[in-house]
Amino acid sequence: MKKVKAALPLAVSLALGLQVLPISTPTVQAEAAANAAHHSAKVEYKRANAFLTNVANGKAKEAKRYFSRSLQSKMSEEDLKTWWTSLTAQFGAVKKIGTAVQGEVNPVHRNIEIPIEFEHVSATLTVRFSQNREIDDWRIVPDERNFSFSTPPYDTPKNYSEKQLSIGKAPYELPATLTLPTRSKHQNVPVVILVHGSGPSDQDETFMSLKPFRDLASGLASQGIAVLRYNKRTYEHTAKMSGESKINVDDETTDDAVLAVKAMAKQKGIDCGNIFLLGHSQGGMMMPRILKQTQDKSVRGSILLAAPSRTLPELMLEQFTYLVSLNQLPKEQLTFFQQQFAILQDQSFSPAQPPKGFLLGTPYFWYDLAHWHPAEVAKSQDTPLLFLQGARDYQVTTEDFEGWKQSLSQRSNTSFKLYPKLNHFFTEGTGEKSTPDEYAVSANIPSYIIDDIVKWVRETQK
Repeated sequence: MKKVKAALPLAVSLALGLQVLPISTPTVQAEAAANAAHHSAKVEYKRANAFLTNVANGKAKEAKRYFSRSLQSKMSEEDLKTWWTSLTAQFGAVKKIGTAVQGEVNPVHRNIEIPIEFEHVSATLTVRFSQNREIDDWRIVPDERNFSFSTPPYDTPKNYSEKQLSIGKAPYELPATLTLPTRSKHQNVPVVILVHGSGPSDQDETFMSLKPFRDLASGLASQGIAVLRYNKRTYEHTAKMSGESKINVDDETTDDAVLAVKAMAKQKGIDCGNIFLLGHSQGGMMMPRILKQTQDKSVRGSILLAAPSRTLPELMLEQFTYLVSLNQLPKEQLTFFQQQFAILQDQSFSPAQPPKGFLLGTPYFWYDLAHWHPAEVAKSQDTPLLFLQGARDYQVTTEDFEGWKQSLSQRSNTSFKLYPKLNHFFTEGTGEKSTPDEYAVSANIPSYIIDDIVKWVRETQK
């Protein structure tokens, strides 16, 4: 088992046009790259600190000085002031600002992380820089305890390699990792594209001590199937997405999955006739819409893990009721959401003009989820589907699993598997129903899930 470490800076590759000097070329290149990286980092540290200082002091105009054009268009000075006021109302006043450090560097952003001690909580501000060193986004999250992650026994690194790339286009380009099986030079392989569940999520779908998408990538690639995973738009472009007034589920989930399919259809080493999608939770719930938007038959089949067949408000109220019974959620919060969902389901509700009593924000997003019936849409589709469900899942239950079965009973190309020991993230536990505490225990998706997916892909591919 290994402890989580901060992401290290990646090597910077720049065409510098250097003249020949009386030392070895590799030394020149190494020193030039190191100097360029150091200079770039110094500029980014300075701009990240200036952004934080200015926004904290109410100087929104100065805080926007180094914003990229796309961020400028999404975030007004008033938006900045509102964000900071709301943040400090929740976290308390700033007590101490720590030293900025280099965070992850990916094909889209270079990240600078600044630890901040607020009155009520400690948090980390991640400032995302574009390749030309403009502030392109940011996100701030409370610090959690250091979780441990384990490597699954089926992970065989000698059987695959990983390639960093990006999908989509500005302003919402996303960093991605393509895990490619070791193959002969001219052999193309099938690929499975991973689609996240709800909420901002990195490409591993990291949650507490779990990294289910990393498990799937290493497990499938070790058995000869490529995997594409990418940071979710609300994770990589948090601030810009918050500036979108009419964001819906397509903006958050569907569109990027469609773009990922298009990218893999052109990717070297991928068999474009055998592109598969795997959606977890909300990603599975939106699968019929994703398939509808890729009607050129570019998707050979889809795997749905813990996919809701009911609307999201129905699901959430069931989850919250269970959490209240465990004393892990105040009853007042359940009452609040019951009231909000009642407003949302009112026939007179309009996302263009939500009533004053609607407090969830992003009304188009919530309206979309409240009126999306995925199982009904899937009835008329013909893409092969594999449904996998953990019997102990309290977030998406066997009621949803049975709902899919009933709705698709007239289709001949669907398969269903229920696993007695598994929870929502497909790790094992004991007891009739899982609890949130399980997610804090380091665990991996079992090998039998990997084997079942591999078997189905092999049987389904052209």
